[in-house]
Formats: sequence, structure tokens, C-alpha cells
Amino acid sequence: MKEILFVGKRQPAIEAARALGCSFSVQDVESRSEQATGAFGGTVEASVAAAKKLYHNATPSAVLAVAEGAVPSAAAIREKFGLQGLDPESAQRCHNKLTMKKAVVAAGIPCAPWLETAADTTPEEVVERLGLPVVLKVPISSGGRGVSLCSSVEEVAAALAPGLLAEEFIAGAEMSVESFRKNNRTLFRNHTRYLVPHWASIVPASESLGDQAAINALAERVHEALGINDGMTHMEIFLTPEGPVFGEIAARPPGGRLMELIGRAYDFDPWRAVLQLSLGETPRFPDQARCFAGVWMLYPDAGVVTKISGLSEARKVPQVARLTCRAKPGREYPARLGTGQSAGEIIVVADTMNECESRLREAHDLIAFEIAPA
Repeated sequence: MKEILFVGKRQPAIEAARALGCSFSVQDVESRSEQATGAFGGTVEASVAAAKKLYHNATPSAVLAVAEGAVPSAAAIREKFGLQGLDPESAQRCHNKLTMKKAVVAAGIPCAPWLETAADTTPEEVVERLGLPVVLKVPISSGGRGVSLCSSVEEVAAALAPGLLAEEFIAGAEMSVESFRKNNRTLFRNHTRYLVPHWASIVPASESLGDQAAINALAERVHEALGINDGMTHMEIFLTPEGPVFGEIAARPPGGRLMELIGRAYDFDPWRAVLQLSLGETPRFPDQARCFAGVWMLYPDAGVVTKISGLSEARKVPQVARLTCRAKPGREYPARLGTGQSAGEIIVVADTMNECESRLREAHDLIAFEIAPA
């Protein structure tokens, strides 16, 4: 029986392993501590040591990272056991946004002008180089965490710290590209429309959204520059009048319920495909989508939820395939810092992009969270 080691924990990946008849182990790394310190060496060493102890007389068939903080650890474990997949050097290029930017710039790939902040970097220098608004990012982060959009010198001063990635703000529609690759070749690709960035998405993106050939060509160049030959990636790009511009890429399956949307829209199990790729197998992919699938994440404003209304009405909206709300009256919620924070979601499946969007908005607008200060 084939054995898969999951680094990070996501239940759909475990269910896919069971469906494939594989045994599995889970190494649930604490990725957030890694992001907070910005130092992943200790986490990687601990992960490798734990894997060696777990498989002291054996070798796993595959090692798969299913969370952002797990990417470097999974690569190091694969190298230790001589398994195929993303190597440690490529994993660092994908995991650390500063390293990533240096690699794509060296390859001549269009991306936002940027700089790495140092102890002596001033707010005025950042604004002079990159203009306003400007984006400041923690280099090791995901899901929108550690990101500040600054519209004034004062806001830059409040967010500025050494070792950040400062980027020029790109005025363009944001979208993502999900790629399934084997032996340096893309076997399947999906384009995702960001209806409301960090909140609502639709799969697949309409063919009218940008130049499809240019988007695909950019994706290929990025994979080549970063050395991503196998597995699944999630790449964010911006559509500008001058063409698509690279944002960032994650060398692991995406969050934000995109895996569910891909499965519903194309009528296949993307988690099963990811596992098959990690095992060196070639999955069967559909030729095209059969419908459009969208999600709108639910999360209350910061404070204590006193009342939730509209859920029953929203569930009755046509084409709503699933509506889950885990928020409860009396529960306190902190401010939402990233896409990984969710108190539920609306899933819509429709025959057209326009219908998918309109039904998502209709259902979302029916739901109201009443909040009291914490």
C-alpha cells in the first residue's frame, strides 16, 4: 500500500487519500509561528527529524505540503528520502516573497517595482521610489496576512519595519491561475476570477477576462524561473493595459474553497489529482468546465455577534448549492486578517458567469451579522 506523508492538515486531502486506497500520516506543522518569526530553519529541521523518526525503517511513497508554512518542510523531507517533487531551493523561492521577487526579476518577468526594507529605510524613501498607495508585506506569509496597503507617508511610517517587501500598487483586475504540473509540463490549468479579492471568487474565469494566451505564457515563465516542475500551484496575477503582471505564487493547493470550486466546475476531484501527481502518476483531467462555481466567504466584523439573520432566505436563492455558517450569537470574533479566517461560505453553481455572480451577490446581501463591541 502506498503511504503519503501530509505536511500540514487539510481534511479533503485526507479523504482523497482514503479514496485512492493510500495509507497516510499527518505532520501538522504550526505554520503561523513560522510566519511570525520569519525564521523557518528550526521548523524545517524539526519536521525532518520527526519524519525520520516516523519512517525509521521505511520510506513514504510521497510527501505533500497542503499549507503554506509546510512547503519548505515538505521539500526538505522529500530530499531526505530521495523522493520527487519540489526541491528545497525551489521551495524557498516559492515560500519567501523576497527570494521569489529576485528570481522573477532576474528572469525578466513583469512584476511590480519593489524594494526590501532595511533598518535605515525611511517612509519618504519608500514613497519616493514606489509612490502611493504602496503595499508592505511580510515576506513569509499567506492569505493576505501581514499585508498593509498604505495611502500616506504616515501610514507607511506606522507599518514600516526592516525586512519587509515594499511593492508599488498595481491598478488592475486581480485573478489567479491554478496549474497541475508533471515533469515540467502543465497538464491542466484553471483561471479564477476574483469577484471581491479575499472574499468572493468564481471558477472558471470568463474567457473575456484578459488575454488567455498571455496569462498562460506568463504562468509558464514563472514556473520555469522558480523551478516548479511538479505538483499544483496557485499564482496570483494582475491584468493591466500593458498585459498580465506577476503578483506571487504558492507551491501548494489553494485555500479560499477554490479546490471545491474547481471540483464542482470541472466535475473531477482536484485533491485526488494532486495526490496522484505526488505519487508520480498522471491524473485524467477534463477538457473543459461544465458550469461555473462561485464562493463568498462569510465572516462578521470584529466584536461579539448578537444576531445573525437571512440565512434561511439566502439558502432559498436559486443555484445556491451549499451555505454554511459556523458563526454563533454570543461568540467574539477578531478582525479578519486573511482569507484563511472563515465563519462560513456560500457556494453557488450556475450555467453562466453572470448568473453565478448575481446569485452570489443576492445570497450574500440577504445575510446580516449584528455586532456589539467586545
